[in-house]
Amino acid sequence: MAYVKFLLFRQTAPSFFKDHNFSEGGWGYLREPSPWGTGAFQLVEGDTIMGGPSAREVFEAFDGYWERSYPKVKRVVFENWLQNDRTEAMRLCRETEGNVDIVSYIRPLDTLKVAESPYAKVVKSRDVTWFGVWFNQRKKESKWRDIRLRKAISYAINREELLKYAAKGNAYNLGGSIPPGAYGHNPELTPHSFNAEKAKTLLSEAGYPNGFKLKAITFEAWRLEAQIICKMLERIALEPSLEVLSWPAYFQKMYVPALKEPPEKQEWDLSISDTQDYYGHTAASFLTWGPLEESDIRWMEYNPSYQAKWKDLVTTRDRDIQERKIRHLSRYLHDKFRAISIYSPISLYAVNKEVNFVPQKDGHMRLKETSVTENHWSVRGKNN
Repeated sequence: MAYVKFLLFRQTAPSFFKDHNFSEGGWGYLREPSPWGTGAFQLVEGDTIMGGPSAREVFEAFDGYWERSYPKVKRVVFENWLQNDRTEAMRLCRETEGNVDIVSYIRPLDTLKVAESPYAKVVKSRDVTWFGVWFNQRKKESKWRDIRLRKAISYAINREELLKYAAKGNAYNLGGSIPPGAYGHNPELTPHSFNAEKAKTLLSEAGYPNGFKLKAITFEAWRLEAQIICKMLERIALEPSLEVLSWPAYFQKMYVPALKEPPEKQEWDLSISDTQDYYGHTAASFLTWGPLEESDIRWMEYNPSYQAKWKDLVTTRDRDIQERKIRHLSRYLHDKFRAISIYSPISLYAVNKEVNFVPQKDGHMRLKETSVTENHWSVRGKNN
């Protein structure tokens, strides 16, 4: 776990803060073009503010980067405004050159169109990812503190249908929060089976034989899955409404420090989204955000027993013993239906055919190892 801590560690000269001020929760995010650090790229236009980056960010290769063979490209432009118009982003990548080279998180339904493009190709990456449903247990008088209702949601979701019609087979691991092959995967965890009648019975036992209204939120990348899940909930007499947000808008509803009102006043019931192994340690990525008191994205009811088990886990040095404890905590979350695991999606990208794109297992767009061929539009003209 020490490596996880160092991943987020930044050493900054005190004089730096005379010219640059950071808000609480925004440390290390680049607020304007400046020689910020010693990474592979330097920001020359825009900003990277958490939850609300500028419409356009431009990075250029840093000549003083310590690893001399990187980065492989001289200039990277992020057109963030296209997050709200994925159809246009896909069209530009498929039908043109010189506009969009990479579109992340494309939908399985888009892969056929990309494969038929004279300019683009599909790149797949089997990452350590989780897709599922979070419950808002922190809202005032939240229904979701009743495990019977959480179980009802899980039994109402047909994972096989989602795998077939939404993911189009581009997913795996239908049970458990940590996928096969990843550190801490618990092979004994099985998917919560689809059983609509059992879901109805649980609703009745909880005092809602006729169902109730609920509000679900998601962001654009998961629109189709969220729509299908809401239809599944209608089968058991629930009345869901769905709000599909841009990623920054969604993040601002989930990230507690960014909330305009405290968690107790947040109206949403279900959050349909994903998370990934951002830290290279599955426990830090999958067992912290939801349940830990100090988490900035905690929407689960606080549980002191879980908190104590987590502290025991992170002070365990023996790797094999630590892995057993990770499996134990994963089982706890699974058995208590604290969140609903659906599957691990395979990351899909639309990429220009002349770009040698190297996806990152944590889903970040670092692009340090990514390069272009001699026939890429940015190079081809210079060679003529």
